[in-house]
Amino acid sequence: MTLIRQVFSDLFKEIGWIILYGFLAAMTIMTFILIGLSYKHVSGQNSAINRFVKNNVYMVQIKSCELNTQQTAVSDDSMSSYAEPPGEPQQNGADAFIEYFENEFSSEGVLGSYVSIPYSGNGFSNLIIYVGKYADLTRFSRPAGKSTVIAVSTDRKDMVGETIQLSTEKFTIDAAVPDNMDIYHPYYYAPAGSLELENTLYVFTDSYALINKLFPQASGDALLERLIAVNPTEQELIELRGILYRTTGMYAGIQSVSSYLASVEASGTRTHQTYLLFYISSSIALIGAMLLNMTRALNFMIPAYSIHHLFGASGKYVFMRMHLFTVGYNIIPFVGILTIMSKNMLLSFGNISILTLALLAITLTITTIKYRQFRINFSQGLRRE
Repeated sequence: MTLIRQVFSDLFKEIGWIILYGFLAAMTIMTFILIGLSYKHVSGQNSAINRFVKNNVYMVQIKSCELNTQQTAVSDDSMSSYAEPPGEPQQNGADAFIEYFENEFSSEGVLGSYVSIPYSGNGFSNLIIYVGKYADLTRFSRPAGKSTVIAVSTDRKDMVGETIQLSTEKFTIDAAVPDNMDIYHPYYYAPAGSLELENTLYVFTDSYALINKLFPQASGDALLERLIAVNPTEQELIELRGILYRTTGMYAGIQSVSSYLASVEASGTRTHQTYLLFYISSSIALIGAMLLNMTRALNFMIPAYSIHHLFGASGKYVFMRMHLFTVGYNIIPFVGILTIMSKNMLLSFGNISILTLALLAITLTITTIKYRQFRINFSQGLRRE
């Protein structure tokens, strides 16, 4: 108890500096957290971008066309080369649309898309459907030779092997997606760990007809919004534009992901580099201020430690007094960081453990260095006496 009273007395003498230091240290630790989150987010997105660029992915932007009758007639004539071969019966728009997408979403086709929608069936909160080539651009690897795979998010991996009912059919849950599963589209990115990826049912399939049957709400415009073509030929892109125009009256603007990124990447990269430079510079400055302030506080307490040691306090006792002082010096930033992390949904056992170990490591290192200096100075002082 005497040791604790002495430590509280030491801390009370520094209460003003401790409060100031508390805010300073809290900002420093939050800077580290922001840097970590920024790197994690950027690294995951960069990996997804590389997959898209490597596979020569093209984005398909669907736009409605409002043309008068004369313009429409001209357009129809100009697109006659995309019509069915002479002699074959003409199909209606809906049938042609379904047949085309069934072929192109298959393993032999070039199209892919994904849909993410709220879903309350079978106890899940979200449903993510990957159709066609998009399924091969995720972090999940489908078993070879299986056209349709049902999977769950990591937090529901206990359901693997169970049977679930989707519409009128039953399916077995084949696997759980990896922990780093994310969602990427050039217009949108959801990193691993996002709330929308928790309690989620995944459907990976090559069958447009199956999606149209099981989830009709996700088989129309929802799929077209995220439509991509993987390593298509020029003829395949012309055919895609033609079928969309003839069956839906919409125009397909097509651009490669690499060219799209080239047009937007420069400004985004500069912005990220500026933020990163600020975070790193701030971290260095604040860490230096933290360490110097704790060192200054211990230097201020050295005369009291020396007198205490001179009148019989053991070296171990003095070391513990110094260490508890440095730990107490960091209580305010420790509590502040826990509060900030809880507000940002970052509070977990792992994060608390890392934060606690970092605090103990820093305080123990500083205490050890200052205690050695204290012993050397104390011994030199006694020899001079």
